[in-house]
Amino acid sequence: LAFVGATGSGKSSVMNLLFRFYDPDEGNICIGGKDIQTVSPRELRKNMGIVLQEPYLFSGTIFDNISLNDPLINRESCEKALKAVGGINLIGRSKKGLDAEVSENGKNFSEGERQIICFARAMVRDPKILILDEATANIDTETEKFINAGIEVLKKGRTTLIIAHRLSTVKNADIINVIDDGKLLESGTHEELIALNSKYAEWYRLQK
Repeated sequence: LAFVGATGSGKSSVMNLLFRFYDPDEGNICIGGKDIQTVSPRELRKNMGIVLQEPYLFSGTIFDNISLNDPLINRESCEKALKAVGGINLIGRSKKGLDAEVSENGKNFSEGERQIICFARAMVRDPKILILDEATANIDTETEKFINAGIEVLKKGRTTLIIAHRLSTVKNADIINVIDDGKLLESGTHEELIALNSKYAEWYRLQK
């Protein structure tokens, strides 16, 4: 499921509501038929993973940044997750492998490499619901193609919500929702929205 729209249209507000960073003034959000306001934020978020626009890494190792020092996450699962999302080169870039040093905010890695580590961080926890909030916004077009392969792996077997303004990121979504000024304008597959020849089709032509 994708949400697309211009900056400030309300896309990220959807993510904030889903994670219960704040609750709706009216209406309900249900997952599996259950109102999420009847579940504690902690329990709700245990089943959710998120990759944000700005990939944040901290000083330590690649393993530290994927496992976040969770004792339930071992090296084997971290390596498997990293390879699955296209990070095999990160393991082989130094003799230290997963123990390769990560400087403050990952400055010794490229933007794309930092995002790959964040994808692995989400995948290793095997969330039932995955949210990608502008996960490719700051990445050049060539790197985006590489990143999108990782996204396809992440999506398998789970509910995935993609928030984006780059339509190439959401073209293959089952349903695309077009948001403008906090309102839902259009909803459908890529082909259906192109056929409408309305807002989505206009944006798509501009971005091609």
